[in-house]
Amino acid sequence: MEFHDVTSSAVASAALFWIIVLLRWSRQPSRPPPTVVRAPALPEQVPLVSIIVPARNEARNIEACLRSLLAQDYPRFEVILVDDCSEDETAAIASRLAAADSRLHVVRGEPVSEGWMGKAHALDQGYRRARGEWLLFTDADTEHAPPLLSGVMAHVLHSDAGFATVVGDQRNPTFGAYLANLAVFAYIFMFVDPKSWSRPRSRQSLVNGQYVLFSRKAYLSIGTHAAVRRYSSTDVSLGYLAKMEGWVPLLIDGRGALTTTMYRDFTDAFGGWSRSTVNGSWTVLGPFWGSLALLVATALLSLFWIGPWVGLAAGLVDLDGVGVAVSLLQVLAGLTLLALARQQVGPAIKDTLLMPLSYANFIVIVIVGLARAWLRGGTMWKGRVVRTSQRLPPWRPKAPRGPAR
Repeated sequence: MEFHDVTSSAVASAALFWIIVLLRWSRQPSRPPPTVVRAPALPEQVPLVSIIVPARNEARNIEACLRSLLAQDYPRFEVILVDDCSEDETAAIASRLAAADSRLHVVRGEPVSEGWMGKAHALDQGYRRARGEWLLFTDADTEHAPPLLSGVMAHVLHSDAGFATVVGDQRNPTFGAYLANLAVFAYIFMFVDPKSWSRPRSRQSLVNGQYVLFSRKAYLSIGTHAAVRRYSSTDVSLGYLAKMEGWVPLLIDGRGALTTTMYRDFTDAFGGWSRSTVNGSWTVLGPFWGSLALLVATALLSLFWIGPWVGLAAGLVDLDGVGVAVSLLQVLAGLTLLALARQQVGPAIKDTLLMPLSYANFIVIVIVGLARAWLRGGTMWKGRVVRTSQRLPPWRPKAPRGPAR
């Protein structure tokens, strides 16, 4: 009887993990997103695109980013670099490149105004200098293959989308950065619902702030970045408000053409994610409920990513064949999820082996990030305290908009 009870609970435990996998698999889009590689041809007459890059203390990244943007094969564009009061050589590097290419304009940013978040403030200043019919907001730690903008604009101009976002590759220069990023991206993957992305009534609108493209018409209807000036998670907020205004986003697969180096080492990644995870949850739910939701979600997912390995070790020590088998089935469920996220089995195996350590680090990131945020009244980023003064409004979507042009 005791063996029967143990076996039943073991089967139920393993089944729960696979139910999670099936539910997550069922939310994958029925059709893959369009790719830059297979973009349609551009029309003969194309609109001017203003590429706006905010940069604060980005001396390590800015030259590679700007050179890749200036090498775009799209026929009509300008690049506006907003130096957000950098304390390093960012402005000097950008000015040197601008002297050699008239398409690049360097804006010396003003100090952040009261009631504004830093990134939104910088992007707003860039927008005020922009002449384009389309506005591309991209980060200073990105690198763009020459055909990227042409491919993105070809897809956009053949659709009715008012804005689009591109998913690219993440570069991890060190093992520490890779380890810190691994659990965070797995965490995001668990809560994103790609199937609802293009549904106007769904609030799923998580844009990739590393590459967001708006028609001027759509951008103005949202209220520009001034509408998100008080939100600590600028990119999440902008996508949310855009979709609520009726602009259904176009998601484009830019892997192989867009590369981002978010963090170069473990220390940078730890500090960055301890800020971003808190900002995202506080923007959506406010400080109290956002903190509680983040802690609960982190604890529950630790049962998924760390629990099976603990069970496997205990089963091996106790020579418990049933426990070992159940734990292996649970580990296999995690591997399947990571393969689904990666769309490759080989890298997912390595990710699965590293996930217990990575997720343990993620738990520390969340705890440290929340503790610092509550003590400071906000999160620290590049020498500034980012204070969350507003949460997203209730979800009341408008009717879908027509063509953006």
